[in-house]
Amino acid sequence: MNKKEKTYYALSSPPGRSATASIRISGPRSLATLCKLTTKNEHIFKHGTTRLCNIYNKNNILLDRSVVVFYRKPKSYTGEDVVEIHTHGNPLIIQSIFNELSNFGLRPADPGEFTRNAYLNNKIDLVQAEAVLSLINAQTNKGVELSINSASGSLSSHLKKLRGSLINALSHVEYELDISEMDNHSKTLKLIVKDIEKTTKHINNLIKSYNTLRLLRDGIRVIIVGAPNVGKSTLFNALLGQDRAIVTNQPGTTRDAIESSLQILNYSILLVDTAGIRETKKLIESEGIKKTKLEIAGADLIYHVLDSTTKKNIKKLPTTTKTITIYSKSDLLSKQEKESLIRGNNEAVVVSGKLGMGLKKLTQKTTKAIESSITQKESVYITSKRQQTILLNAFKALNSAQSPEVLGQLELISIHLKDAINQFDWLLGKTTADDVLNTIFSEFCVGK
Repeated sequence: MNKKEKTYYALSSPPGRSATASIRISGPRSLATLCKLTTKNEHIFKHGTTRLCNIYNKNNILLDRSVVVFYRKPKSYTGEDVVEIHTHGNPLIIQSIFNELSNFGLRPADPGEFTRNAYLNNKIDLVQAEAVLSLINAQTNKGVELSINSASGSLSSHLKKLRGSLINALSHVEYELDISEMDNHSKTLKLIVKDIEKTTKHINNLIKSYNTLRLLRDGIRVIIVGAPNVGKSTLFNALLGQDRAIVTNQPGTTRDAIESSLQILNYSILLVDTAGIRETKKLIESEGIKKTKLEIAGADLIYHVLDSTTKKNIKKLPTTTKTITIYSKSDLLSKQEKESLIRGNNEAVVVSGKLGMGLKKLTQKTTKAIESSITQKESVYITSKRQQTILLNAFKALNSAQSPEVLGQLELISIHLKDAINQFDWLLGKTTADDVLNTIFSEFCVGK
């Protein structure tokens, strides 16, 4: 396959058998290729207009009857000539069309190539491109909503305004350095510092917004941990409303993490049942315990389950992750024992997974813990770790510009402002190395 070929294609709908499928072709030979497939003349296809056409192979055998659309550059997603072929979703039909495209000398698209070229052709900026990836991977309705908002350009617009405010502050600094006497910059300096403080606050809010978006987009990972046989799997099944995990009286029954999704109010939860943590010489069980510890490290919220009849505990839970203490098997306790247990730990939840008791209170506790983690309720949210890292660098530069040892020295303020502006240029893709682009777009699926 000739990698220098500028016209490329891919399936832009999910693979597998379906009612319909979408094949996208982009590049200078897109229209000519469509004409070969349909045996039609170029003038038939008008920009943005759908047509119902027969699709033929090189032997003039009918492959499918499809809806086709031609988009003339630059008024397309990629900024190139683009053809979309909407066929029946039989994989045999799709492969037959792919064979014809290959015979014409076209090449399969690389991961993210359509969106990468949209960026390179100035159809979108890098922030919008990352929002497209966030949209593709969103696991919740709220995540889809926020990602679409960013992909439409609202985040980019906000970032450009912040960059503009920094440029405005820098222009005042440079003006003072160029024409003013050295003895008195105090009035201008106050205005500059005020602008920097305001921008720094906005940047800090955006930095914090990433964690919120991640939770709303990907869902909240809730890990059930505890010693063996304390009722973890019973609680897991009770919350799901179905028997997903095996429950026995034998310690070490759960040897691998089992996960399933559920909805708690407006939040998407990925609930994970894990192997009980204890000292063991059994190889398989010890491997399961290792996986449990890895799951704990990546948790957004921990359900720490204790047997209310024995209060058997595990040690060294991470303190950085929010933890809800749960006393299980409350159906085996008397009323007085339950009351005593609650008095001993007001923050704990007493449940019976077997009878479904206490689950409502657990849901309320969970919702409260999630909402306390979602501290930033912004109009826009950053969508990638890259954006968060770069904004953090800009934040540090602006803090340096306001530091006591720098304040009043316009030359140093100018240096730090220029550093912050450069960070915004990296953020928006005005200045971006090829290896950074390769990393970003390698995460995309083929066809986007």
